[in-house]
Amino acid sequence: MTKQVLSILSLLLAINKFTTGFSPIPNTKRTFTTTTALHQSESDESLGGWNRRDVLKQGIAAVPLLYGFNDWTAAAAETDKILVLGGTGLVGSEVCKQLKAMNIDFIATSTDGRSNTVALNALDGSVYKKVGELAKDCTAVISTIGVIGTENDDRVNAASGLAAVAAKEAGVKSFAYISVAPEVKEFAKGIDPLKKYLSGKTTSEEYITRQFPDGYTLVEPTFIFGGKEFGVTPPRVTTEYGQLIETILSSSPLRLAANIAPEGFIKIALEPPVAASDVAKAAIAGVLGKSIPSKSLDTYDKIKGASSLV
Repeated sequence: MTKQVLSILSLLLAINKFTTGFSPIPNTKRTFTTTTALHQSESDESLGGWNRRDVLKQGIAAVPLLYGFNDWTAAAAETDKILVLGGTGLVGSEVCKQLKAMNIDFIATSTDGRSNTVALNALDGSVYKKVGELAKDCTAVISTIGVIGTENDDRVNAASGLAAVAAKEAGVKSFAYISVAPEVKEFAKGIDPLKKYLSGKTTSEEYITRQFPDGYTLVEPTFIFGGKEFGVTPPRVTTEYGQLIETILSSSPLRLAANIAPEGFIKIALEPPVAASDVAKAAIAGVLGKSIPSKSLDTYDKIKGASSLV
């Protein structure tokens, strides 16, 4: 019961934990310079005059207009094979499940190589080499690698940035990364336990957007739910409970309240959580070219809209 209570509280308070951060990339034979500028969402101009508040006001119905679609159809996928980094986690396993259902060839990794995946440890200095080898015959990479609440948050969360460098050199065309909403990052800036987490996430975003300026997708929810168990690290609630909260927070009155709420914790708490399956589908839509490339899916409506394209 205590675990469930903590998990439920985490749905509203875990925005403190679910921030993103990255720090230095692990030592390899190559040297990279970490920049300090945070990746920002696209400008109003790049979104055809739409901004985050417009999308929130219009809801999911605005997403096709935002992406330039007259309907929900999308271009045919050009990707032949996808490398899934972190393929046994909550979101990673959903990515693999969806790709299998779509008959898309893929390779998946996990820390220990379980469940027919390739072993890839973000802490042993092998990321650059292994990703370079695995990505040679792939046209896209989806990285769900991430940890929170460990002494190695910075190194593990920065691994996707290093993977992006290796993937680009291997000829990969697009890269999707599961990150966290900008408002959550801003809120958690002053929280010391999250500094390494945020540093690592930020580093990965910078390298991904730099390596794939015309083919990146950042999926940035405030909170992800799914599975059958509650958890604290990372904060997690079950599918059943998460769907209930999503239904409540996605109702018109609460969306309106979120619109007018001041920036900060309350506004973040009013943003509906997103199912792991929708996060996975949004990432797949990005690498398959079914939504405009080089974008950040940084609101509930954008993620849900992109997920509906696959």
